[in-house]
Amino acid sequence: MNNMIKFQTALDKVSEVSPLLIGDAQSELKAKSEELLEEVQNSQYIKVPLVGVFNAGKSSLLNVFTQKPGMLPVDTVPETAIAYELYYAQSEYVELYRDGIKIDSKPLAEIKQFDTKPGDVAKVYCTSDPIKRLQERGIILVDMPGIGSGVERHDAAIFNYINRGTAFVLIVDAEQGTLRGSTLSFMQELSQYNMYPAVFVSKIDKKPEAEVKDIMEHIKYQMARLGNTNPFIGTVCSVNNDFEGFNRYLDALDPDALVAEKLDKKLKLIINSVIDNLKVRIDLRSKDIENVDEKIKKIDEEISNVKAELPTINSEADSPEKSTQDILDNVRAALEAKSTDIAQMIVDKEDQESIKAVIVSTVRSEIIASLKEESEQYSTALGAAVQNSVEGLATIEVDSDFMKDFSEIYDLLNGYIETLLSMGGFWGKLAAVLLPFLPDVLNWLFGKSDEEVLEEVRAKVMSKCVTKVIVGIEPTIFKITVDNQKRIQEKLQSELVSKMERVKEGLREKMDDANKTKEEVESEISKLTSAIDYLNSIISEFNH
Repeated sequence: MNNMIKFQTALDKVSEVSPLLIGDAQSELKAKSEELLEEVQNSQYIKVPLVGVFNAGKSSLLNVFTQKPGMLPVDTVPETAIAYELYYAQSEYVELYRDGIKIDSKPLAEIKQFDTKPGDVAKVYCTSDPIKRLQERGIILVDMPGIGSGVERHDAAIFNYINRGTAFVLIVDAEQGTLRGSTLSFMQELSQYNMYPAVFVSKIDKKPEAEVKDIMEHIKYQMARLGNTNPFIGTVCSVNNDFEGFNRYLDALDPDALVAEKLDKKLKLIINSVIDNLKVRIDLRSKDIENVDEKIKKIDEEISNVKAELPTINSEADSPEKSTQDILDNVRAALEAKSTDIAQMIVDKEDQESIKAVIVSTVRSEIIASLKEESEQYSTALGAAVQNSVEGLATIEVDSDFMKDFSEIYDLLNGYIETLLSMGGFWGKLAAVLLPFLPDVLNWLFGKSDEEVLEEVRAKVMSKCVTKVIVGIEPTIFKITVDNQKRIQEKLQSELVSKMERVKEGLREKMDDANKTKEEVESEISKLTSAIDYLNSIISEFNH
């Protein structure tokens, strides 16, 4: 059963209780169901990006794998690299997308003629049978810009795929022989998002078989240190047409399960919202309540107040300034922890792009993790303050679970990513301090031991680089924090008004009960209770 059928079936079952809902609850359920089904429709494919350092052979591999020699550009300079998503079609063409909007289209033969910007995505439609078979299973391969092909370009492209139920594949050149520098940092970042890519060693025709096995064992050790104790590691070679391991990995992917992992939570939120609605009405109709008219008036007043401003007296929620400082402190700590690795790259005279990539990867992952943490703190504290302010209104409970879907955080950050990580952002300021001393680092440390050299470079990274990063990103982090807190306030405001409306409707039902027999009231409450049991059974089906 594919996801569309699975979620449509579940929502059809949920809709069976819709006649029991009153007021706007029916239309709210319908709108939320349609929104979820639209997301399911848009998530019919999982994307499998192939990542690796520039010139790792990703494009060449895909050209051979797709049985379309020369289809993807293999001689592009890093500055022109974008993400290429591979689709099957009976006619061959390419569409260029920017910010989700198609801006250009060309025949496949003119794929190199696009005028691209960081973050652009090209959808390549080709007559490839291997691509057709994958697409029929819900899998789309993506040729990514190389790690180190320019922080801005790689960074913008990666951000398109982090939050899509994606399975990353890392291609490592056998000549490289290990996960180094920017590659290791990027893998460490993905592990912080609970993403553990498969790793394939490419260009194995250039190494003896025994040496290739040693390389794979070493990479397995590196992956274990990142937290992946059972990594998928294989070999792939376009020269030998060796795709056995790659095909085995793709065959093992379960696209429906990967997508459903995220969408299941949204379905349960919808069902739990209906259950809460029914519970409120049962609770109100089962109690002895006096002065119902007065209580309805009071709720109307509170609805007006909440629409104007959330009641947050004595809230322990962090201010934007405090939240910003917490994030900056975490970024500083992460960079300080990485300072020895950065210093070693400088001493080893690794290229500037690789050093930039390590710094940016460290900063980005810490910002995302910290923003999630700050969102949890803010929504919980704000929810508690609101709960205290409305405790006199019967059966209103503020539950912040509906705010724990962090997909919106990625969307929020995406709007700032160019400001944060571009040459015109903090990196430009950082480069002015860090890069000038790189070529001369060994000259001014001549005659010192390796340990002394490393420690002095690390100290310079700590004193110059880390401080510049913090100063450079602070204004943007503050803007992100303000926007994020506003997002949480608006969601909580909307949820609270909705709950108050439900209580109001329940109180009106309570008034109407005065004109019904006890048996009629008990029968109606029994129907609501049965509906809750039925909805819980739907959730149980999804848990198994």
